[in-house]
Amino acid sequence: MLGLAEGGRYPDATLGFMEECVLGGAAMAKALNNGSPQVPFHFRLGPGYVDLWAHEFTHWDSTEGQTHTMTDLAESLHNLLQKRDQLQMARGVFGQVSVYYPDLHPTPRQQEALFSATHDFFHTYYSAVSAMLSVIRRHTNTFGEAPTHSIGKFLTWWKPKGIFMDEAYPLLEKARAFRAFLDHKESHPPYAWHTVDLNGLTKIMLVGAPNAKGGIPEGTAKHPSGWALMAPDEDLVVSALAVQLNALIPEIGANADTSRVLKCTWAPKPTSDDTGRGYPIFAHRDATISDIYRRTVSTHVTITRDTAPPTE
Repeated sequence: MLGLAEGGRYPDATLGFMEECVLGGAAMAKALNNGSPQVPFHFRLGPGYVDLWAHEFTHWDSTEGQTHTMTDLAESLHNLLQKRDQLQMARGVFGQVSVYYPDLHPTPRQQEALFSATHDFFHTYYSAVSAMLSVIRRHTNTFGEAPTHSIGKFLTWWKPKGIFMDEAYPLLEKARAFRAFLDHKESHPPYAWHTVDLNGLTKIMLVGAPNAKGGIPEGTAKHPSGWALMAPDEDLVVSALAVQLNALIPEIGANADTSRVLKCTWAPKPTSDDTGRGYPIFAHRDATISDIYRRTVSTHVTITRDTAPPTE
């Protein structure tokens, strides 16, 4: 049984799991909530999550430019997932590898690899946010005029339009600020980077001295050396950004012709990086259920059997 909502988020309810298509700003899911607790936005994502929302975009007519920007956003998010995995692989090699580095102390090369992977991740994060902004700029009739030339201003502008932004916005903004320290050294005070242990995870922390008046940069924390800035958790950053697809795509399709969705037989193909339980889908606005219907999808399998020649 599938529910059709007229555009919105069900208060404190998860619509279901991403096993079918999304319909006109609401969710087609195999099961409604049935009173289970709300699923938080910060679940670990794999490529299947991006693929489903990118497929949903194909259900309505779009201009060539709109299609290109959506393709770029999907590719950017796939790339971000790869950078996340590479960062975690770099962290995973930490451990005692030599008698010269006892007590699980990382070697300088291991530390450099983690810093490089961290830098790549946040650089790619910035590109993915920029790609999302590009999609929105191609749909001004839906979203209005989004600010350009400043990702920080864009995130502030998106805050009332996004989903779970009370929790997601601080993560997205911290990730933006961390990337700015890494890539815009001319606009920020000098720093040294360190590897530190945070709740059992080795992360990169930037450390710098205070200015002549003893002040520290905005958004940083006090440190014995002056100030410090910890890299935000990459899994939470990915979730906070990717779940915005759950607000972006349904809003674009809120007034679209849903006939293609009803005929769609596409199904996601989970990879080894996707969870086996599917992903939660959330309605992006407050809404009421306007219709309930059933859809049966049949799968046909053809088996070819090779018969051995008779024994002579």
